[in-house]
Amino acid sequence: MQRRVVGSLALVSFAAAGCFVPDNAKPDVGFGATFATRFVHRGMTLVDDAVLQPKLAIGLPTTSGDRIGVEVEANMDLHNDTGDAWFPDGHAGRFTQIEMVASYSKKVGDFDLRGGLHSYNLPNGTEFINSAASRERGGTSEVFLQASTEVLEATPYVLVHYDFDEVRGGYYRAGLSEDIPLGEKLSVGLDGSLGYVSSAQGLWMYALAESGFADLRGELVLKWQYDARTQVRVGVHGSMIVDGTIDAWFNELGANGIDDDPIWFTAGMSWSF
Repeated sequence: MQRRVVGSLALVSFAAAGCFVPDNAKPDVGFGATFATRFVHRGMTLVDDAVLQPKLAIGLPTTSGDRIGVEVEANMDLHNDTGDAWFPDGHAGRFTQIEMVASYSKKVGDFDLRGGLHSYNLPNGTEFINSAASRERGGTSEVFLQASTEVLEATPYVLVHYDFDEVRGGYYRAGLSEDIPLGEKLSVGLDGSLGYVSSAQGLWMYALAESGFADLRGELVLKWQYDARTQVRVGVHGSMIVDGTIDAWFNELGANGIDDDPIWFTAGMSWSF
């Protein structure tokens, strides 16, 4: 089913562009790469070692004043040993997760809405049976919707993901972000959020069919706007498992030493045109 979903995602994106984008519209293109000391997803350490994460994003205005976008982001392991982590060893210099997103953004009153399809491709999914995941992991796809607004210069948001493909379960996140100027070209971005998993999503992410509050996550990212097109970022990020049963699974039952309270660092650069 995964290949059909990815193909449909691309087809819908191009069809939308042809039908709803003004003839003279020019795309906004952004690309960049981030070096991270770990790869953590929804509280689970996927790779407990250095990774490189390139990203490409393309956006277009629509005739109604909204926006459509397509993004591709990937994770490349930089070492064969993934450490105490979910992903299998042995793939240095290779992409171990590839994500594609097709989205539609619209403003409704004071709220910014963004929804679409999010597809995950795991090239080494058949090897997961030999890793901490204990069973094969195929690619999968989700529909998502994010709503945000501005309150006292901060941005509260709610994000809903529902996996209709392999998982048939939901993941929900609420948080607050803020960008604080420190000078003409320097700013700091703050983000704190809390995730909730359904039992089906818990089984997929943690091999434990438990629903509850999952990962409490926070980050501080220092941003330097070198010029109009170039931004440099360094950040510190942290995550902790909140649900007692899931936390006990990490510490005692089945996570095989995977850290349930990881801290990691990032450095990246991006360009926009």
